[in-house]
Amino acid sequence: FVLSTGSCQLIVEPQCHMLPYNQTWLSSAVSVVKSSEVDMLLRFFSYLSRLSCYRHIMLFGCSLALPECVTTDTYSRRLVLPCSSFCEAAREGCEPVLQMFNASWPDFLRCSQFSNASSASSASASPVATEGKSCDDETHCVCPDAEFRCDTGRCLSPDLVCDGYDDCGDMSDETHCACRSQGLLECRNGQCIPSAFRCDGEDDCKDGSDEEQCVKEQSETHTYTHIYTHIYTYISRCEPISLELCMNLPYNLTSFPNHLGHLSQRESSVSWEASLFPALVQTGCYQYLMFYACTLLVPKCDPLTLQRVPPCRSLCRNAKEKCESVLGIVGLQWPEDSDCSQFPEDGGNSTCLLPEDGVDECSPSHFKCRSGRCVLATKRCDGHVDCDDHSDEEHCGCSERALWECPGSKVCIQSSMICDGFPDCPLLVDEANCSTCRDNELPCNNHQCVHRTLWCDGKKHCSDSSDEWDCVSLSDRAGSVLTVFRTAAEYQVCGDEWNHELSQLTCNQLGLGVPASVSMVPDQPGVPGRRRWLHVHPEWNLRNATALQARLEKRSHACHSRRRVSLLCTREDCGLRSTVGMYRHRKKRILGGRVSRQGAWPWQCSLQSGQSGHVCGCVLIGRKWALTVAHCFEGRESADLWKVVLGLNNLDHPGLHSQTRGVRSILVHPRYNRAVVDYDISVVQLDIDETPFVRPVCLPGAGQLPSPDTYCYITGWGHMGNRMPFKLQEGEVRIISFSQCQSYFDMKTITPRMLCAGYDAGTVDSCMGDSGGPLVCEDASGRWTLFGLTSWGSVCFSKVLGPGVYSNVTHFTPWIRRQIYVHTYLTN
Repeated sequence: FVLSTGSCQLIVEPQCHMLPYNQTWLSSAVSVVKSSEVDMLLRFFSYLSRLSCYRHIMLFGCSLALPECVTTDTYSRRLVLPCSSFCEAAREGCEPVLQMFNASWPDFLRCSQFSNASSASSASASPVATEGKSCDDETHCVCPDAEFRCDTGRCLSPDLVCDGYDDCGDMSDETHCACRSQGLLECRNGQCIPSAFRCDGEDDCKDGSDEEQCVKEQSETHTYTHIYTHIYTYISRCEPISLELCMNLPYNLTSFPNHLGHLSQRESSVSWEASLFPALVQTGCYQYLMFYACTLLVPKCDPLTLQRVPPCRSLCRNAKEKCESVLGIVGLQWPEDSDCSQFPEDGGNSTCLLPEDGVDECSPSHFKCRSGRCVLATKRCDGHVDCDDHSDEEHCGCSERALWECPGSKVCIQSSMICDGFPDCPLLVDEANCSTCRDNELPCNNHQCVHRTLWCDGKKHCSDSSDEWDCVSLSDRAGSVLTVFRTAAEYQVCGDEWNHELSQLTCNQLGLGVPASVSMVPDQPGVPGRRRWLHVHPEWNLRNATALQARLEKRSHACHSRRRVSLLCTREDCGLRSTVGMYRHRKKRILGGRVSRQGAWPWQCSLQSGQSGHVCGCVLIGRKWALTVAHCFEGRESADLWKVVLGLNNLDHPGLHSQTRGVRSILVHPRYNRAVVDYDISVVQLDIDETPFVRPVCLPGAGQLPSPDTYCYITGWGHMGNRMPFKLQEGEVRIISFSQCQSYFDMKTITPRMLCAGYDAGTVDSCMGDSGGPLVCEDASGRWTLFGLTSWGSVCFSKVLGPGVYSNVTHFTPWIRRQIYVHTYLTN
C-alpha cells in the first residue's frame, strides 16, 4: 500500500522486539486495525503465543498490528502487510486451539485480504529466519537498525547475541553479557532483572530504567471495540467452575483469561496466587478475602454477553488495605495484576461483584472452625491444633469424614480407591479380597478373573494385561537360570533347541539390554517332585512380535539333555553424552541457565503438533520409546496429531542431525488427575535411529532416588522472560527434600509421585514451556539417569517463586517397563 501523507513512526512496543524493522504506520485507513486497538490486538496474540499454537504467532501479530512503514521518496511511504501464506500458517496452527474454546479464526483476520506479492522487505511479510552471516562477502556491511554489528563487520540477529556461542568469530557478540547469559534484562546501572519485569509499572531497576520508553496504556472511554470483543469471544467462553478453591461461589460459570493473566483453570490451580490467597485467609485479615480472590482466579462469566464480570473497586481496596500489610511482614507483596484502579466503582454504570449476605468466608479447601476462623483443610486432623477452639482436631475418624479407614492403620482413603488395582493402604489391604474367582481362575491386578490355562500364554486376556506380567524371570541363584510361568506354574526352559535370537529376545523382554553370556546348565539331581519343562516351539521364528512365553510349548516328554538355559544380560548403553556437545571444562554453576551445545543432551526431544510446532519437551528412553507428561495431551490424545523431533537444538533450524518421527501410540497413565496434576506421565511409542546426537537416557533402578541437595540438570525450550527461546536451554538445579518442598505449597499435596528441584529464590526453574522435559543426574561414571519430568510448580518470572515439581520417574519405572513390554510383545 502506498501512503501519500504523514510520516513513519518509531516502534517502541516491547512485545514486538522480534520485528526485523523499527518503523510503522498507525493512522492509515489501509491498516488492518486502528491505532487505539493495537494494544488489544497484541494482547490477543500474546494469549495465542502462550498457548504455543504456532511458533511465529507473535511475529505475525506484530507485523499485523505494526506493519512495516518504508519511505520510498520525500513524499510517499509504503506499508508492508503480512503475506497471505504467513496468515494461513498462523491460522492453521491456532484455529484448532481456538476450536477447543468453541471458537474459530476471527473473520477480521481472514487471510484472503492479504497477498503473496513479493516486496523489498520480505522479512516483515513472512517468518524468514535470520542467522549470523558467516561468509567473507558479508563482512564490513552496514547492519539494519534491528541487528547487532560485530567488531568484524558481520550482522547478527539480536537472538544470537549473548547466547553462549561465538557467532561473530571474535567473541564481540558475547561480551558484556552478565545479564543476557542468564536470560535476564540488564538495567542501565548493571543490575539484572527478569525481562518480564520490563514496563510492568514497577521500578525493579534501582535507577528506574526498566520503566523508561514504555508504551503507556490508553484510557479508553468508549465501549469495547470489535477487537476487544474478539479477544473475549474467541479466547473466552463461559465454562463451569472446576477450581476446588472456588466451588462454593454464588455463581458457577467463569471465562478466561482471568484478571491475573491465567489462560485456564488448570493454570490458575497451579499459580502462586492459588497458594497465596488461601494461606492469607487463615490470618483473618479480611472477612471476604476468599470471595475477592475467586473473582480474580475464576471471574464470573455472564452467559448472555460472554463477558467477564469484575469485582468492584471497593472490594479490591478493602482486601488490599486490610491484608497487604500481613504479606509485608513475611516479605511478600500484593499480586501485581490486581491493581484496584482497573475495576469499576460500585453503583456506576458498569456491573461489578460485591459479596452478598451469607457468602461463605471459607473455601472448600478450608475447614471452618467453630469460632468462624478458616484453616487449610490439609491441617484438619493433622495432630496439631490450628483452630483457637481446637475444633480442627475433633471428630477425626475416617468414617466421620466420609472416608475409608485402612485396616490395621489410621490411614484414610477415598472409597473409590478401594479395589481399583492401585494399592494405597499399607500392606496393600485396600486391594485384598476384591475378586470372586472360581477355582480354575486367577485374579487379574484389576480383579477381573481369567482362566488359569490362559495365564502367560503371550496373549492379553486381562484388560490391564496383568495376566502377562512377570511371566519370564532370571533366577538370582543357581547361575541366573531362565524361568517361565505358564498356567500358574513354574517351568524350566530346555536348552536342546535354544539359540542366540531367543537369548536376545529374552534380554530385551526383561528390559535388560543384550545377552552377555549364555550357557546350558545340567539339571540339579534330587529335586523333589517332577520337573516341569518348556521346549522351543518348532515354528518359534514365525511368531513375530510375540513374547518369549508364546514361542515355547509343553510336550509329553521331558528335556532329553536335562540342561536348563542360563542367561546373563547386560544393559545397553544409555545416559552417555557424545563428546561433540560436552564442555571441555566444567564451569561454575549457572544460576540463570544458558544455551546448550548441539548434541549435549542427546535424549532431549520436542513434542510437536501440526502447525502449532513445539508444545512440550520429551525424553528418549529407548529406540522406540519416549516419555513426557500426561497434561501435554489434554484434549489431544490421538497419536495422529503428534510428531517427535529428536537431535534438535534450535527449534527454528532443525539441522542435519535432527530426526522427525511419527507417534504410533500415546499411553497416558490411567490414574492421571488433572485437578491435582498427579500421576502426570505418558509413554510415547515411536521409531528412531540412534546417532551421537540421538541417544536414550537411563531409567532409574528400583528405589533409586537422588539425595536432597544433589545438583542435577534440567533442559528444554522454556520461557526466558517474555519470550520462548529457539535454542535449547540448560540449567543446574538442587534436589529439594519432600518435606521442604511441601512447605512451599500449602494448598497442594506433594505426593510420592512427585519430585522437587530448584532454588529457594526460584532463580533457575522449568517454566510452562518446558512441560515434559527431563531432569537428569550424573553418576560417578559419567552416566546420566532420568529422575524427573517437568510437571508443575512455580510460575515463571513471578516475583514470589517456589521450586519446580517433577513427575518422579523412579516411582513410575515399573509401570513404564510394563507398558513397553505389553505394547511390544503381546497380542490381544
